[in-house]
Amino acid sequence: MKITKHISFIILGLLMFSRLASADIGIGATGTLAMIDASGSETEGTAADTSDRSKSVDNNALYGSIFAEYIADNNFVIGVSYNPFSADVSDATHSRTDTSEAGSGEGRSGSNTQTADAEVENYASLYMEIPMASAYLKLGAAQIDVKTKENAITNGGTYGDATLDAYIVGVGLKGDTGGGYYYKLAAEYVDFEDLSLSSSTNNSITADLDITEINFSIGKKF
Repeated sequence: MKITKHISFIILGLLMFSRLASADIGIGATGTLAMIDASGSETEGTAADTSDRSKSVDNNALYGSIFAEYIADNNFVIGVSYNPFSADVSDATHSRTDTSEAGSGEGRSGSNTQTADAEVENYASLYMEIPMASAYLKLGAAQIDVKTKENAITNGGTYGDATLDAYIVGVGLKGDTGGGYYYKLAAEYVDFEDLSLSSSTNNSITADLDITEINFSIGKKF
């Protein structure tokens, strides 16, 4: 995973936190209902076929993550989270059948069925929570790995994987349950940068990935 580009966000958060008198450390886990939306297009790189193929897909996924955060006396928070699980971008594998252009003995003949899918994993974020009474505003930066999963055919190209940066905005409610434990319920929107990949046969794809999350967290202060 590449280092996040959002250095200005990190510096701003650390400067704000450095002005706070004292803080607790919170550690916990989050359960997420994620609504994944993606749209993209593929363009053939050969003179024989310059058509543009577009598709929009979506999927709902349940997963968990762990987090650690500094919690100031005024409930201002700086934290990090990591989700070790993977999720499919689409709720189905998409396929296309084309007539082979290769002659007998030169590759595949007849028709070729090509399948495509993608999954996301290694979702990590750095965030701040700005308190507003019992609610809070969340701002953050995130990264995620995108793994393309298409079948490779004879004389056909494949796409590599990529890591995308994103920003996070959200609102939530927070409360204490006693004994140093606390909970959070939040709705968050994660907007990733556009994905752009080229295959070994000069085909190209561009895609846009967004995730809307409903998060429920349980943490413990130390």
